[in-house]
Formats: sequence, C-alpha cells, structure tokens
Amino acid sequence: MPDQKTRCSLAQRSQTALLVVDFQEKFRPVIANFEGILEKLILATRSAGILKVPIMVTEQYPKGLGTTVVELQPFLAGVERIAKTDFSCFKEGRFLEELRKVQVNTLILGGVEAHVCVAQTALHAVSEGYQVHVLEDAVGSRNPEHAGIALKRLREAGVVISCTEMAVFELLGCAGTLEFKEVQKLIKT
Repeated sequence: MPDQKTRCSLAQRSQTALLVVDFQEKFRPVIANFEGILEKLILATRSAGILKVPIMVTEQYPKGLGTTVVELQPFLAGVERIAKTDFSCFKEGRFLEELRKVQVNTLILGGVEAHVCVAQTALHAVSEGYQVHVLEDAVGSRNPEHAGIALKRLREAGVVISCTEMAVFELLGCAGTLEFKEVQKLIKT
C-alpha cells in the first residue's frame, strides 16, 4: 500500500496521464447513469487536451462491444484506442508500451465497469507503484451497488477516490492562466 505521503499527493500534470477505460457503445444501454458519466469524461478529456496531459484509451473486445462512444471521439484526435481482452489494462502489452512512452507516475481513471476493468486496472497500477486517482463521477457499472463496492475496495487499497472537477483543478494548480480560463468555460457550460 502506498505510504501516507504518496496517498496525499496532488496530481501533477507533468507526471499524470488520463486513462479512459472501455467507454464503448454497447455499454450505453446497460450502465447506470451512462450519460452522466459521458458528460464527466468529456470534461476530463477536453481538460486533459487543454493541459497537455497524455490521454490513453482502451477498448474491451471492440469486435463485440463496439468502439469508444462517438461523443468522445472529437476530443481523442491522435489517441490510439488500445484493444484488449484482459480486464486489467496492465495485462495488455500494447498498453504497457504506450504507458512507458508517456513516462508518468500518476494515472487518473474513468470508464466502465467500475467493479471489473477499472478496479482491476487501478489495483494493478497501485501494485506497480503508480499513484492512482479514480473519478467517482466518471465511472460506472450495470449495478450501481457494484460500483460503490469497487470504490470502497479501491480506497482501502490506497487509490485516491476523486471527482472530475477536483482532478482538473489539481492539474491546473492555479487560476489566472489562459488554460484556467479555457477549462473554466468547460465547467460553466
């Protein structure tokens, strides 16, 4: 388990990547609050783009579950969609290659399902020494109770449970910049 200093550290944009886990079309009709999660993932991806925080995207068995939802596509230009079949992103070689390229020590996660792929990826990341933030308002499961159980387990394992705005403002660090003004417009809309 990470030490107290690591667990209390703020996310630093130069050391952080945003990971969107398996937010795919076939999940739309079955994930509780899918549209609310989508709204938060749009805020997260747009903010990451403004702040030049690397974005990584995975797709669980895209042949059967479809691709990342169309609403996120405009904010993922140039971002490779990494196909996988394992639940943990850390078991996918292509993901590990891309993660090494971005050279970060902190991952911010959003996506689905909270109790399966998000949870296994977060736990695996912690075991590999990463600081992990999971965006409670940007993850979901078919059964909301399962998402709650997953978040509790992740918190106990040393994962920082956060929300999208909190993470964005941590990455911003201060007001009065052009980036702040751009992000502020996103939050006010």
